[in-house]
Amino acid sequence: MEVITEPPQRILVVTPHPDDAEGGCGATMAKWIKESGTEAVVLMCTNGDKGTADREIAPAELAVIREREQRDASRVLGVKDVVFLAYPDGTLENTQKFRGQVVREIRRHRPDIIFCIDPYRSISHTHRDHRMSGQVALDAAYSYAWSHLHFPGQIEEEGLQPHMVKEAFLWGSESPDVFVDVDGYLEMKADSLSAHASQMTRRTPEERIERIRTGTANQGEKVGLAHAESFRRIEFDLGSMAWLFLNS
Repeated sequence: MEVITEPPQRILVVTPHPDDAEGGCGATMAKWIKESGTEAVVLMCTNGDKGTADREIAPAELAVIREREQRDASRVLGVKDVVFLAYPDGTLENTQKFRGQVVREIRRHRPDIIFCIDPYRSISHTHRDHRMSGQVALDAAYSYAWSHLHFPGQIEEEGLQPHMVKEAFLWGSESPDVFVDVDGYLEMKADSLSAHASQMTRRTPEERIERIRTGTANQGEKVGLAHAESFRRIEFDLGSMAWLFLNS
């Protein structure tokens, strides 16, 4: 287990629904942005149009609300940009189109690290959109973004260049192995979640911050920290062939 002490210059957070990124790595984003000037971009895969039990609100109306909430939440954390792919809830598939969209944002923003939900679980189950977004993010970074032979139109027509992501940090993992000290940033995490007002109806702000304190304390205890967010790290050791492609 390792405590991360050297923040990256750029990160891309690939997240399935509005509010997932803030819950998974909101305090880490806030800390790195404020203390180290890390440039953070959120890639929002769905529009959140089915995230309600209210039968009186139309999906299209909810999608508009949730896009506004996501922009507000990202502003709290200091995120540089939010990119909306706007797939309807529950429709993410591991398709060439979706992979290409994630590759495009990797090539545009050139992150050192991508964040996504861990798609691999053996003990508990998770939302299908979560699994699809995590798997596609990993595939886009590992198999496609670095090679000019994949999605060549992005290079020839859009002026983008191949990019090699160094590693992925997966939140929601059953076996985390890297930790970020987020003491002092729990309130920003809570405030960013509170910006998703349409979703945060089960708890008061006081209950929310207490839940965050408890969760981050449990993670921090594993590595001797008061409060931490935890991730499973995947290092993209792509070998000499990738470097040859990038430097040819």
